[in-house]
Amino acid sequence: MENIYTAYSRDVNGKTFFFVKKYNVFPEYADFPKVLDSMGMHTDFYKACEIAKITDEAIIKRLLNELHTLPDSTKVIHMHGVKAMTHTILKNTQHVISKLRLAGIN
Repeated sequence: MENIYTAYSRDVNGKTFFFVKKYNVFPEYADFPKVLDSMGMHTDFYKACEIAKITDEAIIKRLLNELHTLPDSTKVIHMHGVKAMTHTILKNTQHVISKLRLAGIN
C-alpha cells in the first residue's frame, strides 16, 4: 500500500480555499482504483493539512510548492476603475494658458 497526496485551491465567494486529499493506492493489485483516505478543506493551507491528517513536514512542503501560491503579504490586489495619467508637460502647459486666456489674463 502506498499513499498519494494531492492539493489544489479554488476561489469560493471571493475567498481562496485549499483542498488537500490523501489517497491509498494498492499497486500489487492490477486495475484497483485509488481510495480516498482523508480530505481537508480550509482557507489556511496548514489547517487543511491538519484536517486531512497529514503531519509529515516534507509532504506538506512538497504540496505547498506544487500549489505555486504566494503568501498573503505578496498577493496582487486588482484595482478596478483606475484612470491612467497620460498627460504630458506640453498638454498641461497648453491647458493652463487656455484657462488664463478665458479668465482675461494675457
